[in-house]
Amino acid sequence: MSGISARVRAGALALALAATAAAPLAANAAEGPFVINYSLPPPTLDPTIVCDIADDGFIAPLYTPLLRYEAKPVANAPEGVKVTTEDTTKIVGYLAESYKVSDDGKELTFKLRDGLKFPSGNPLDAAAVKASLEFTLKSGTCGTYFFEAAQFGNTEAIEAPDATTLVIKLKRGEPLLPHALTQPNTGIIDIKAVEANGGKAWLAGHAAGSGPYLLADYQPGVRAVFKANPDFFGEAPREKDVIVNFITDNATLLLQARNKQADVTLGLSKASVESLKGADGLKIIEVPTARWQLIGLPNQTAPFDNAKFREALSYALPYEAILKNVAHGYGELFYGPYPPQFPAFKAELGAPRAYDLEKAKALLAESGVKTPVKAEIIIREGQNDQEQIATIAQGAWSQIGVNLTIRKLPASGYQEAVGAKTKTAAIVRFDGPSVDDPAWLLDYDMRCASLYNTSNYCSKEAEALLDTRHDLKTDAERQALWDKIAKIWLADSPRIPVYADVYTAVVSDGVKDWHFAQDGPFDLNLWGR
Repeated sequence: MSGISARVRAGALALALAATAAAPLAANAAEGPFVINYSLPPPTLDPTIVCDIADDGFIAPLYTPLLRYEAKPVANAPEGVKVTTEDTTKIVGYLAESYKVSDDGKELTFKLRDGLKFPSGNPLDAAAVKASLEFTLKSGTCGTYFFEAAQFGNTEAIEAPDATTLVIKLKRGEPLLPHALTQPNTGIIDIKAVEANGGKAWLAGHAAGSGPYLLADYQPGVRAVFKANPDFFGEAPREKDVIVNFITDNATLLLQARNKQADVTLGLSKASVESLKGADGLKIIEVPTARWQLIGLPNQTAPFDNAKFREALSYALPYEAILKNVAHGYGELFYGPYPPQFPAFKAELGAPRAYDLEKAKALLAESGVKTPVKAEIIIREGQNDQEQIATIAQGAWSQIGVNLTIRKLPASGYQEAVGAKTKTAAIVRFDGPSVDDPAWLLDYDMRCASLYNTSNYCSKEAEALLDTRHDLKTDAERQALWDKIAKIWLADSPRIPVYADVYTAVVSDGVKDWHFAQDGPFDLNLWGR
């Protein structure tokens, strides 16, 4: 189908929902659109560029990866709601019916579903999958990271020997690659449709996938409208029409949740979530996660390049007060590279640091850094707990002569600041790996040259240890490695984990199904009334 025809079809989808999407909508109307209010408009819809864990999942309804995780139930779900999450130990076929890995781990062969087409009418065969994966691999952005599981240059070839067979050949076996191929960032893109519509820039505000939903309308920063894909090969979505309203203002988000103007509300401050406990017609979903709020410190910029100075800051933050007044108990304190929900976490190495102002002052004196110090801390618009964290840090650190200026950025500016080669400001960040594995986390968050290293932390010793992980055969050997890296990290104090997060969503009584994905909560096809 031509690019003009593809645009006509997209326009028809938008018109079909225009009358509904334009008017205020109440939740619980089972015959109407499913309404989601969300605090975080994404910086782009391009799956090769989206990188923040808060944004990755937003594209999940639009793009189908080769593989997926099986779902498992979440304990303590609200009565009447089936809540599931991913079982990251069980990878199964998705766009691929099945797959196998060679004994040496260097060759992955996928058997694709036969006879599929993209919404444009273009064939969704092995040649199209090959073109998409090569497009992602060559993007030079987060897509490259995801596809190669951070082992840059490890892909030797992607082959399509016939219409339903795809083969990925590697220079070295990478056990994380099947996990990477469950992510929406490696979802299959209709490259012919992209080319017909002017190229890669078009993807920023449009979709060219084969997911359970089609993008019927998109107004950046305002609203996205999804319509169930009638040709989706998998289980049909529970809701035909979904409207996502982007509302960065917490007070408005809370008011609309309280007035039941949304079926699902995401991104409320934890204080607002707590205020809705027991509210008539609303339920709160809680999912413990391997995610956390952190303060990234710019390790290569003075005086943050001084380890004793960074350590002083870590003891000058009132963690218990933040857990009580910001997280409202929806979190857990720890200190170290791994949060408590993470496979590599050890309580004796991950114990939280105490708030100790006298120790902070002694460490500051030991550092030799002269005060006062002027610094900037960056937060993201719509991450409603970050402003409170930054404000508390501002007040606490002023007591040791570190004076912070808070700067709030929209999604695009925040992504640019996080991805800057050299960070010059502290960054409050909601972070966590899309793949629940220590190597995945450390490859992006600790390597010296990584653009996604929030703190510009660089330890050649720790990185050399990380490089040995492919040589290890047993879980005990790998755990010993993660422990060694953790001890180096603790001595360097490269950043400040504020608390491990319990993800919260507020849903109306009408919602019966809700699923949490590690890459982000937007598996819309598994939500519904």
